[in-house]
Amino acid sequence: MEKLVSLLNEWWVDGKVRQAKEYKRRVFDDALELLDEKYRQIMVISGLRRVGKSILMFQLIERLIKSGVEPRKIFYFSFDERVEDLFELLNTYSILTKFDWRKERVYMFFDEIQKLKDWSSKIKLLYDNFPNLKIVVSGSASILIEREALSNLAGRHFLIKMEPLSLKEFFELKKGRKVDDPDVWKNDVKMIFEEYLLKPLPEIVEWNEQLVREYIRSNVVEKVVRRDLPEIFGNVNSSLLLSLLEIFCSQPGVILNLDSFSSNLRVSKKTLIEHIGYLENSYLIRVVRNLRDSNLVASRKLRKVYPYHWCLIYSLFNKDEVEAGKFYECVVASLFDAKYYWRDGDKEVDFMLGKIPVEVKAGRKVYDWDLKNLKYFMKRFNVSEGVLIYHGNEFEEADGIKIVPLFDFCYTTQRFFRQ
Repeated sequence: MEKLVSLLNEWWVDGKVRQAKEYKRRVFDDALELLDEKYRQIMVISGLRRVGKSILMFQLIERLIKSGVEPRKIFYFSFDERVEDLFELLNTYSILTKFDWRKERVYMFFDEIQKLKDWSSKIKLLYDNFPNLKIVVSGSASILIEREALSNLAGRHFLIKMEPLSLKEFFELKKGRKVDDPDVWKNDVKMIFEEYLLKPLPEIVEWNEQLVREYIRSNVVEKVVRRDLPEIFGNVNSSLLLSLLEIFCSQPGVILNLDSFSSNLRVSKKTLIEHIGYLENSYLIRVVRNLRDSNLVASRKLRKVYPYHWCLIYSLFNKDEVEAGKFYECVVASLFDAKYYWRDGDKEVDFMLGKIPVEVKAGRKVYDWDLKNLKYFMKRFNVSEGVLIYHGNEFEEADGIKIVPLFDFCYTTQRFFRQ
């Protein structure tokens, strides 16, 4: 144990954090603010595997040391390494550093916290009884982490949610240039847009397409399905999870027909529902619910399923193996964290952002029939604004509908919606 802890905390020796990358994502400033002494709350960092949660931790550690914090008062541990007794681990820290964690101001960074049994209760005990501690935790079974934090750490935590790279971040990492003025850099960023769609994770910005597919499959999908989920939930059918994920990645937006899926996959509905829940908890899929009737209330029926992020499609398929319109739907769903769509009979709108209807089209031109469902929805519910996102190049507006190129949506995302 002592050798492992010493190895993971190399800055105790020379004050250097070699794992910290130079490039800092937009979320770094938010996380750094929460390390201020005026905030006692636990920082909970969640997100898909390989989005950079551990790197963010190391960057925060590096900044603490540069600000004058004694390196041995910063403790990092990853629960990828099997440890059951948190307090034994903390006592090992005290033995090695000669600092009493019960009394000293110590910064504690716990990575992959979901692998510590009953983690939220143990972290809550530390927080409630040792106000000298500043605690930062991260986890990959992310919705599960967030739910436990909300349930057991209510009022005791701040959530930092990390997503795959934004388009601006991808450009900055690839080109080594800061996008400080979006208008100035727009044409340069546009040149790498299609490449961004292929590899929006920090480590793979410079990789070729084949290596990207292998990386996402082995380092994201396989690790979650074959290691993380069985460790957390126990009785997990990894083959079923992979079969479900293949369906959802090949047909983004497929209607979740439990009877049909249960029959085709030859599993009970109970098992099917459990395993869909596992995929959703680990940020491998997102379930988009149907808003219907005059009050736009979510229905349990006609739920759609998308890969949580479009990059997961590449773990199993090439881009051209998936219908273009469905792929772009997945891009849009990923970027504004879609939760709802609207469907009634033969009329459907791809997504709802509040009461704003959003349609996604793969074409490079927009025709009158592309706007039909948006216009129907806006008239029926007396809504004055709608958005259509397409793969063309020109901004337009027609009858209150903003027609937005996909690139511009990715570059500025929320600008096209009222807040």
